[in-house]
Amino acid sequence: MHRIRNFSALSLACIAGAMALAGIGAPAHAHAAGSIKAAYVEQVIPGKTWSGSMSVLNSTNSMGPGSNGAILGITSITLTNFDTSPQQVFIFVPIFASGGCGTGGSNIVGGTTPQMTVYVQPQSTLHLAYPTPLVISPYQNVTCVAAEVTTQLHGGSVEIDVNGVVN
Repeated sequence: MHRIRNFSALSLACIAGAMALAGIGAPAHAHAAGSIKAAYVEQVIPGKTWSGSMSVLNSTNSMGPGSNGAILGITSITLTNFDTSPQQVFIFVPIFASGGCGTGGSNIVGGTTPQMTVYVQPQSTLHLAYPTPLVISPYQNVTCVAAEVTTQLHGGSVEIDVNGVVN
């Protein structure tokens, strides 16, 4: 005499999962490709949001998540020119002689990529959106963004707001 057993949906799901892990019912290469893809996604998608703000007035200034070796993915940069003259702003990854993010002036002795120059009209705001984040990798284990007003007409007062994600 055979008995009919009732299995719960949870039991069937566990059996199906065990079969999939063992490679029963699915080619092994598909399982391996899925594992590689999952590992890749976990490593490159940043985990938390980050935002910073700095004023650039007659000097170079910097901001960023700092010296934790994190990768910053910038999703937007907003520049506001408070001056009555247009201002040219140079944005870059800084190289420090001393200090770190948040320090400027003589502490910044150079720059590396990515770099960009933008032109902000007088008493206006320029918003740059990055649908695919602009990636800022750590330089000497410091993740930072710096800027300077290169025209300095009438004082060159520009505020820069950066939004993004870090891993």
